[in-house]
Amino acid sequence: MAEELGYRRKIARIYIWLFRPLAPRGPRSSWFDQLTARWWTRIDIMAYRRLGVSLGVRALGVDAVLLLRTRGRSSGEVREVLVAYVEMDGIPYVCAANGGSDRAPAWYGNLKCGGPAEIERLGRREVVVPTILEGAQREAVFEQVYRAFPHVRLYLAHTSRPFPIVRLGPLVALTSESSSWPESVMVGALARS
Repeated sequence: MAEELGYRRKIARIYIWLFRPLAPRGPRSSWFDQLTARWWTRIDIMAYRRLGVSLGVRALGVDAVLLLRTRGRSSGEVREVLVAYVEMDGIPYVCAANGGSDRAPAWYGNLKCGGPAEIERLGRREVVVPTILEGAQREAVFEQVYRAFPHVRLYLAHTSRPFPIVRLGPLVALTSESSSWPESVMVGALARS
């Protein structure tokens, strides 16, 4: 196990050394940067659907990947992105590291706006309710993320912002009379895709 972690760290360092200088800091500065980021995401999603592997995350030595589908907070369009996750007690947790950038990723902003999201992992789709963790709960999960993903260590050296952790809990846990969203709205929210 220790040898595998050392190998994963080396791969992550090489990846960051090669590709990080090419990636702009902060907001995408040009239409070309935005276009290439979108194309890479689409290619990666196609590879994930066909082969079951994310090319970008796999290059970092991470196997646990899920397809996160949200609604855009401004456009209302369905947005898809592949993210690495840590599973604890059958519930996936994702870290909004954004490659060590000083900004949180766009999918995190979409999740913060509330409402359900949809994930696809291990060939199954499920509607989930995102919960942003804070305090001791966040720290406990972040320790697991820190151990599981060697590239997070390198990202921490590039930025001073804390990386948010999001719990993607099952929809069933929230569907009660006290729920703020009707079940039909939550399940149908991401039906178009």
